[in-house]
Amino acid sequence: MASAGPSGGSVTELASRLYEACISKFSVDHLFYQQDLLGLDIVPKNDLPLLLQCTQSLVDQKLFRLLQAKNDRLAWKIIPREDAEKLQNLSPDESLVYNVIHSTGRSGIWVRAIQSRTNLHKSILDRCLKSLEGKNYIKSVHNVKFPTRKMYMLAGLAPSEDVTGGAWFTDGVLDENFINVVSGFIEYTVSRKSWYEAPADRSRSKRLKTEDGGVAVNREPGQKSYLPYPAGYQGYPTIAALTTAVNQSGITPVRLGEESITQLLEMLCYDNKLVALNNGEVYKSVKNPEQVKARQARKPGDENSPVDGETGKNGMTEMPCGQCPVFNLCAPGGAVSPENCEYFESWLNDKSALSF
Repeated sequence: MASAGPSGGSVTELASRLYEACISKFSVDHLFYQQDLLGLDIVPKNDLPLLLQCTQSLVDQKLFRLLQAKNDRLAWKIIPREDAEKLQNLSPDESLVYNVIHSTGRSGIWVRAIQSRTNLHKSILDRCLKSLEGKNYIKSVHNVKFPTRKMYMLAGLAPSEDVTGGAWFTDGVLDENFINVVSGFIEYTVSRKSWYEAPADRSRSKRLKTEDGGVAVNREPGQKSYLPYPAGYQGYPTIAALTTAVNQSGITPVRLGEESITQLLEMLCYDNKLVALNNGEVYKSVKNPEQVKARQARKPGDENSPVDGETGKNGMTEMPCGQCPVFNLCAPGGAVSPENCEYFESWLNDKSALSF
């Protein structure tokens, strides 16, 4: 067996053993420094110049990727053999472009950024991109944050949610109908955990006149009434419970994660439909289940119509009093008063169809 030394054959042998030790003991994402490689006891006597020859041999074979880590320290990453075979078949320009795209992972990279980092002429870059895409090494992706930019990433990777927009985007377009369906399900589910149905204290009754001139009382069942749970109630739903409920409901064709459900919960809180408790650990509903069902049953053109006798989403902000600049001066019998307020009378007439 030839002794390790500067000769090409021994360097190649040591490089091969070094690569096998790295790939068997570490993941492909591991970042190696000089001391890490020397610690594998492959290079005799911790010979640093010999180690650098081995690493350069692996870089030339596309089995190692040379990186500049923090503090300008040299570092290396393993390249799997199947990926190395791809790189060995590329021209120097194609290899340069491929490595730049590879470095961005699932985020992808803008074509202008590739040109800036490679300093290749646009015609050369376009040729390299077309060749790499034709070999199915890279793919173009649509970024919802930058819809006009042409982005590229490795063909074998799935784009991150920052690129695709997550579950709420379909082919780069916000799926509003899907969002409305899932958010409506969540609000109703939370409302059922936030309110309980209280038994009516008494039934409605109608006095009916009988044929003989007497009076009979016809009792009807009372309407459903709901009460919020008292302080200290521990049954409000968590994000995990709501995520499970959504995925088991059959309303979504894809499995949603807690991050996606959290986005909808935040939206529902901004819309004043839910309230986050315990710093977002659990959620409660502003309206009871019947009110939620009534609002969700309304047609798109009826958003401003009242529900359950309410004056709207927020009576004080809709009525002129809530926006009146001289509200503090308004008093019965004064210069500014409800009796002579033409705006209040007009608003009240608009709401005259409501039953109070």
